Amino acid sequence: MSDPQESRNLFSRSLVDTITKNALEQSKEPYVNTVFSPASVQSCLTLAFMGASGSTAEELRNGLQLGPGDRHHIARAFGEFWRTNCNYGDRGPVLKSVNRLYVNDTLELHPEFNEIAVDFFQSKAEAAKFADSEGATQQINAWVEQETEHKISNLLQSDAVNNDTSAVLINALYFKGKWLKPFMPETTSIDAFHVNQDLQVEVNMMYQEDKFKFADLPQLKARAVQLPYEYSNIHMLILLPNEISGLQELELQLKDVDLADIDAAMTLRDVEIFLPRMDIEYDVDLKQILNQLGISEVFTDSAKLDGLFTSRTGQKISAAKHRGYINVNEAGSEAAAVTFMKIVPMMLNMNMKLFKVDHPFVFYIRNSQAVFFAGRFSNPKYGSEEGASREGSDASMYNVQEQQ
Repeated sequence: MSDPQESRNLFSRSLVDTITKNALEQSKEPYVNTVFSPASVQSCLTLAFMGASGSTAEELRNGLQLGPGDRHHIARAFGEFWRTNCNYGDRGPVLKSVNRLYVNDTLELHPEFNEIAVDFFQSKAEAAKFADSEGATQQINAWVEQETEHKISNLLQSDAVNNDTSAVLINALYFKGKWLKPFMPETTSIDAFHVNQDLQVEVNMMYQEDKFKFADLPQLKARAVQLPYEYSNIHMLILLPNEISGLQELELQLKDVDLADIDAAMTLRDVEIFLPRMDIEYDVDLKQILNQLGISEVFTDSAKLDGLFTSRTGQKISAAKHRGYINVNEAGSEAAAVTFMKIVPMMLNMNMKLFKVDHPFVFYIRNSQAVFFAGRFSNPKYGSEEGASREGSDASMYNVQEQQ
């Protein structure tokens, strides 16, 4: 496998670019909000790669940017990444990635595939009676809702599975973190968000002054700020175009930008930040997206997934679905958890940078190793601002079907 960090970042850039273009093509207007998890999509599809062979495996290897190397080496790298990055809330943000493989109760997983799934992807296999499509759907949806702390419900419709379904691969990623430097609710006010030059929408605009990593990015015609989470190396990176209508131009350039280069350009500055509350939920049909990334054979009758089961060959992935959710507010966590903080006005600072997020922008929840969530926020009217958490959730579903 090529450098795992480079692999994740290359795939993330390709996926962000493709999903954004697809969202804009499908929307009647360019002011659509998105959120999704590149790390989750890559993780779940890499598990499918472990059961693939021949041209299907090579297509997945190339499309997922996995590079050379045997599958055990690739699996170990993924396992190590999630072991070092997941945190279940003892201290710092909750970052939880869980895989579940729902297997037709008439089938048995191939022992080698099952061993890799358990050892490196922490993927528990669970029998499901797909002949009872409604019951199986309820079983899967209940697990997804539980693992995303009730943020994602009804991922699958009742007709998503049937007796021909061999397995359903699911990854759920849940994030919840407190800002290292929380916004104070009493400083939030109603302000205008400029959707475009002609349309303004009122939002709850949060505010604070403090030291943050900041960069002017003239080559991107944008500015950047990092908002860190407490007890963590994870932060939210916000890229704000200089112009109200500059988001699409910025997005076109980001496919060729390594976010590590933006990190390197950032310095600690006194920054005055205005940031709207956000609440976004977004569904992605991954089948279409992955086709554009060169991953198509796995969805056809030519698919080679013969490493999945002991007794049945001729499998393909018939459906691939991803749903992301994010909520951003002052605390970065439950509002009730906001503790008393004394507000001390800064001395007048002529060098203070203004970072007013009052027009469309892109964001990432990430560390130096991976992008856990990515999205764009361009029109508040498409998402409710209600909610008391700073959370992100996503779920990816892959339906493995017997070829007809």
